[in-house]
Amino acid sequence: MKTAAFVNPQQLIPLNLTLRAKMIVEGTIAGLHKSPYHGFSAEFLEYRPYLDGESSRRIDWRKFAKTDRTVVKMFEDETNLFAHILVDKSASMAFCTGSNMPKFEYARTLAASLAMILINQRDAAGLAAFDEHIGTFLPPRSTNIQLKNILNSLNSIQPGAATKCGDAVDTLARSIHKRGLCVIISDFFDEPQDIIRGLRHLRFKRQDIIVIWLLDPFEQNFSSGASYRIDDMESGQSVTLDGFTASQYFSSGLKDHRSTIERACKELQIDFECVSTDEPFARSLLKVLEKRSRLH
Repeated sequence: MKTAAFVNPQQLIPLNLTLRAKMIVEGTIAGLHKSPYHGFSAEFLEYRPYLDGESSRRIDWRKFAKTDRTVVKMFEDETNLFAHILVDKSASMAFCTGSNMPKFEYARTLAASLAMILINQRDAAGLAAFDEHIGTFLPPRSTNIQLKNILNSLNSIQPGAATKCGDAVDTLARSIHKRGLCVIISDFFDEPQDIIRGLRHLRFKRQDIIVIWLLDPFEQNFSSGASYRIDDMESGQSVTLDGFTASQYFSSGLKDHRSTIERACKELQIDFECVSTDEPFARSLLKVLEKRSRLH
C-alpha cells in the first residue's frame, strides 16, 4: 500500500494541512531505505537530554518535577541548520486544471512538510510568503511553537496579487545574516533577470539554495487544437487564440524562460528541480533531504 508521500496529490486534497503534512512526512521517512536522518524522532524537540558534565543550572527543573527526566531547553545556537522556506502566493499560483491540486495548495503542503521535517531534526526553519511583496515572514526557529506558527500561517494565506519573485528573493537576502539553506517554491512567472539577481544576492549571503519550479501538468504539456481564451490571473488581461498558436507561443516562451533560469542556477551552483502538481510529494522532499545531508 502506498503511503501519502507517494500517492497522487489530488487524493490528499480533502485532508487538512497539518494532517496532510504529517502523513507525507511519515510516509517519506518510512519509504527511505537508508535514511539521511540520525536519530529521527516523532517528538518535537524543544528540549534535549542533559549531558554529563554540564552545569546543573541548565536543567529545566519544572520539567523534571513533571516527568522525572533531566532535560535542557533547546536554544537557537544548538540547531544544526538555519533554513528559510520561501513560498509564492501570487495569483498565478491558484491555477489548476482538472482534478489536479492547485499550485499554491501543493506549494504550502510541501512547505508544511519541509518545516515539520526540519524542526524534527533540531534545524531552525522559517517561512516567507510573497506576491508583490513578502507579506508573511517568520525568522527561523527550532521549536514546536515555531512549527505551529508556520502551519497556522500557511493555513491562513491565500494567493492574490501579481508576482515580483525577484524582488521578494532580494528582500529576503537582505534580512539573512547567518549561513544556511533556502528553499524557494514558485512557478517563477516573473522577469528572469530579476529572479537571477535575487538568487545571486542569496548566494552572496552564503545560502545553499534549492529552487523548486512548480507547474500544473497542463503548463508543462500545453497541446490542443481547440480555441482558447487566455486570461492572465495577475493582470486581468485576456486574449483569444487558436490552440496551435497558443500552445506554440506558451511552450516556446516557457522553454526559453526555464532554460535562462536553469542555466543561471547551474552557474551559481543552485539545485534546480522542476515539479508537476500531479507528482507525489516524496520526490521534492527527498531532494531537500539529500541537500541537507550533504550540508552536514
